[in-house]
Amino acid sequence: MMRRAVLAAGLLCAAGPLAAQNIYPADTALDADHAGQRDVFVVLRDSTSSISAASARLMTEMGPTASLPWLQARARGVAQACARSVAPLAQAKSVVSEADWLKPYQMKPRAELLKAMDAFNPQLAACTKQWTAMAADTSQTRIRDNAPHAMSVLESQVTDFNRAAQLYLQYISVKLPLPKVK
Repeated sequence: MMRRAVLAAGLLCAAGPLAAQNIYPADTALDADHAGQRDVFVVLRDSTSSISAASARLMTEMGPTASLPWLQARARGVAQACARSVAPLAQAKSVVSEADWLKPYQMKPRAELLKAMDAFNPQLAACTKQWTAMAADTSQTRIRDNAPHAMSVLESQVTDFNRAAQLYLQYISVKLPLPKVK
């Protein structure tokens, strides 16, 4: 029994300094090009997250008891989130396309991201138009019937775009800070 206590105490003493060591390297300061990219991608990430949040609000509690004004308000929220993402997408595209400091191995992810941006921009316009029309619809049944499929398509488009953006950011070694909880 005494031997176990001594062994446990010895392990705790040895583990103490190991726990105090930082096994992750400290973040290095970003140069102006990388910091600019990070900043626009934080705004873009937050705007695409607002699309996902608006769609989640719509899909929760969208049952037979959901009133028409409630459904219309939630559909309007999705349309507004899509519309708010257009400007951050344009800003990010401008910054990415103007980056002239890239290394050869970063060019392919950049090209893929620019292609994803070109595809995502009309998808945002279509989202805004579709959900604005859905918000103006006066039939609860049509909204309830059409929203799940439309939301599934929209979420897939947002996920695909975010995946391309994340890959590019990994290749240029930019980590986005965690979103602030409100």
